[in-house]
Amino acid sequence: MKLITKIGLSSVAVVALLVTTGCNSQPAKKIDDKELSYRKSDLLANPTPKGFEYSKAQPGTSKRFKRAFQDAPPMIPHSVDGLLPITKNNNACLGCHMPEVAKSMGATPIPPSHFTNFRPETKLHNGKVVKDGKVVKNTTDLKIAKFKKLNHLYQGRFNCSQCHAPQANVKPLVANKFTPEYKKPDGAFKSSLNDDILEGLE
Repeated sequence: MKLITKIGLSSVAVVALLVTTGCNSQPAKKIDDKELSYRKSDLLANPTPKGFEYSKAQPGTSKRFKRAFQDAPPMIPHSVDGLLPITKNNNACLGCHMPEVAKSMGATPIPPSHFTNFRPETKLHNGKVVKDGKVVKNTTDLKIAKFKKLNHLYQGRFNCSQCHAPQANVKPLVANKFTPEYKKPDGAFKSSLNDDILEGLE
């Protein structure tokens, strides 16, 4: 009785209505499996996806995409025909995107973060793990490693297509309603890591 008093009579009435409705003797409506997915087809079928094309615009002639959010890896707006696969010793992206030539090529320059080694120097010394000169019991003991600025592209970042991808001209099944808020006026097209490479890592 105390429980009913706490909940209130209106809540008890709603529960009673739900119980009586659920006990209705009519059979439940069957849902066809074609109604259970966005593709509106048999779930066990192996459908052929609709055809699509990637951008055929040549580098330097395409319109840049806005970043999905501040400092998100920019997507590739131009054709990548003949540019992939990227290997450690063969990276055609560098011809236009290296900072010293990017402006003259009308390309987005590679940011300083890609010329930085954030990995701690790790060694095994006398059976102990030593990171950046400190003995650590656990590999997560060092919160922020010392970082080294390099005069060349850090080789952990050589594979551009690991984060940057060409975009196909397709209509998404589900509309993206996310609206980014860039913290800098030019944040849609420029990395803020040019200014403060450790921002947000404290």
